[in-house]
Amino acid sequence: MEGIIDKKQQKFICGYNEMDITTFLIQFYNECGRDYPWRNERTPFKVYLSEVLLQRTRADQVEPVFRYLATRYPDVKTLYHGFEEVKHAIQSLGRSCRLHYFKAGLEYLLDNYSGEIPSDRQKLMAVPGIGDYIAAAIRIFGFGIPDVIVDTNAVRFFCRFYGLQSTPETRRRKSFIELVTRHVSVSNCVEYSYGLLDFAARFCQPVRPLCDICALKFQCKNGNIIKKYN
Repeated sequence: MEGIIDKKQQKFICGYNEMDITTFLIQFYNECGRDYPWRNERTPFKVYLSEVLLQRTRADQVEPVFRYLATRYPDVKTLYHGFEEVKHAIQSLGRSCRLHYFKAGLEYLLDNYSGEIPSDRQKLMAVPGIGDYIAAAIRIFGFGIPDVIVDTNAVRFFCRFYGLQSTPETRRRKSFIELVTRHVSVSNCVEYSYGLLDFAARFCQPVRPLCDICALKFQCKNGNIIKKYN
């Protein structure tokens, strides 16, 4: 077993009272949620910055870079005008390809919204470098607007729970997105979404998931006949 289940997490192993997924994930986050600086004093800008940095990069690597940039450059305008220095900090994380789209995105926000970040999904999707996931993250974590996160964590968790076959196209299928959307909490969208990410990372891991001790094991269809969701 990877890692050690701490006292707070012990109540989420086998024997925990059955409840719907949404309530379960909200409670998991409230009691066991991971603590990162971008989860404190959330603003649309800080969420945008953190999501760009977190692309295919571990949170522990991102944390010191985020702290430095968020403190030194508190908004889109200052970050854009200090981008040469910003570039060197981001390059320390690898994936330099994100720099081009990030700078273009900052410039687009300055030109079109005076450096403010819009809450409308379609307007966010028009910003260079912002796709479905970052748009949803900004809306949920930056504005508190219910939206649906469909990333590798969500695909892995829901495909296992419902016994569905996961393919590269799963996250883009309308039927799968509708399935995931049904579980989104309108009143607690932030806690629910963080709970989904954290539970998937801690228990429903990509390799060697902790199925034997998972509180959802009797509801989860993982291990049954896998069916393709159309």
